Amino acid sequence: MVLFAKKKESRMSLKTFVKISNVSSLSDARYCAGMGVDILGFNIDPDSVERISPEDFKEITDWVAGVKFAGEFRSSDIENIKTTVKDYPIDYIEISNTDLVEKVGLLQLPILFKVFIESDEDLKGLASKLSYLDELISHVIIKSSNEELFDELDQQISFYNGNLRLLKGYEVTASDSIAKFPGLEMEATKEEKPGFKDYGEIMDVLEVIEED
Repeated sequence: MVLFAKKKESRMSLKTFVKISNVSSLSDARYCAGMGVDILGFNIDPDSVERISPEDFKEITDWVAGVKFAGEFRSSDIENIKTTVKDYPIDYIEISNTDLVEKVGLLQLPILFKVFIESDEDLKGLASKLSYLDELISHVIIKSSNEELFDELDQQISFYNGNLRLLKGYEVTASDSIAKFPGLEMEATKEEKPGFKDYGEIMDVLEVIEED
């Protein structure tokens, strides 16, 4: 368990780029920022029941430093995104719909793109999707729950030589090999009660990739 006092945390340094998604508590934000995480993602999608309010976003982000903030959208259209980002001082917009990439690009914020690979068909189309995104965005997060595809996805990430930074968002465990990937994404969990948190796998992974 971790109990936070109300003060700024010093930052560690990590061996690889890390994003934490679905942050909803100050405990998550302060622990991850202090460990040297690069991006904290917040669900700000107005169509989501788990959306974090502008007030809660401000209350959390005012207490952390040295980390970027991403507004995560799951299903919203461009008009909802345009309206929503006015209420959140974010550094990145995260989407998962290729039809929105060029429209969101006009909002003058870097884009994080999340790709879901759940079938052989999805896997076959990954290379062409990355080729399309290469000149338009900076980071792609690759998600999958299909264990049969994990090895092939690892290979594609490891041997990718384009301009994108690929973040592994599946099977992120505290193994010795995890730091070889150019980026990682892990999902925050709900807080048990204010100030108390069991970080589980996030803590284990961050400790493995912490700089000596």
